[in-house]
Amino acid sequence: MARLVVDLGGTNCRLALAKGGRPLTAVQSYQNAKFTGFSALLSHYLAETDRPVISEMVIAVAGPVTGPATAQKAELTNRGWQLSARDLSREWGAIPVQLLNDLSALGHSLADLKHSDLAVIHATPHPSAQQGPVVQKLVVGIGTGFNLSPVFADAQGSNCLKSEYGHVALPLDLHQALVAQLGAKAADFTTLECCFSGRGLAALYAAFAPDAAPRSGAQILAASRHNEVTEFIDFYAGLLALLSRNLLKGFLPLGGLYFAGAVARNLLTGPGGSAFVTAYSQRDPKFPDLGAPVFCILEDAAALKGCAGFRFPAA
Repeated sequence: MARLVVDLGGTNCRLALAKGGRPLTAVQSYQNAKFTGFSALLSHYLAETDRPVISEMVIAVAGPVTGPATAQKAELTNRGWQLSARDLSREWGAIPVQLLNDLSALGHSLADLKHSDLAVIHATPHPSAQQGPVVQKLVVGIGTGFNLSPVFADAQGSNCLKSEYGHVALPLDLHQALVAQLGAKAADFTTLECCFSGRGLAALYAAFAPDAAPRSGAQILAASRHNEVTEFIDFYAGLLALLSRNLLKGFLPLGGLYFAGAVARNLLTGPGGSAFVTAYSQRDPKFPDLGAPVFCILEDAAALKGCAGFRFPAA
């Protein structure tokens, strides 16, 4: 018997089996577009893996998870797929089923990530003292969209909070930085996701360099040697550092900021890393001793590991 773990993204779905929490076996990835729904995809995976006996299921979903623990629901917005923990449990033999937001799943993975699974972006020389036996961390995802999950870890495991933080209004200091650079165009960027996402990266670049050819977020990061792109990358990395300093004060993640997602990973491990560290490491005059290390999650299977390590609530 095994736990089925699933990382259901907007475009692709990764599945694996876990016994005793880990390690993962029978890891497979599928394109969502090839299936009519999640149940069809799941049936296909189980048929390809010789129909193992599934004792429980933990699914990370790239979207909001709603409802109480006994009646969780989730929707994969761009495909219109509806997931119900109760329906999945009934369909697969009354097994326990847990739905997690994908950022929460990443939070559950932190305790099991190896050194090689992380890129150290900024190692705090004198990290702030942890608050007793509980370590606070923060996972920040910047990819197709933006979201975060506060993580509280102790000897019993991790608690990872849900949020839809990409829809939070832009902080004043970030808005002021946009106004200083973009003028009236800053009014187009009202939420965090408007700036910190693949679409946000492309839109900010178009406002920053209106005479340049339009580029996607991936094209911008790949063309970082071009003069106008280099200037923009430094500006964008500075914005992310400013946001990170706000998050540091808002959540006190003294155990570390952990970035995930293609935009964050390619920016911080590539052309924007130096500019980010320079801006992030500036001392805050009101909180001169406040600091936290910064990492990028490199492990593609991190969400699956988080699902494998998740502990079901006591009955």
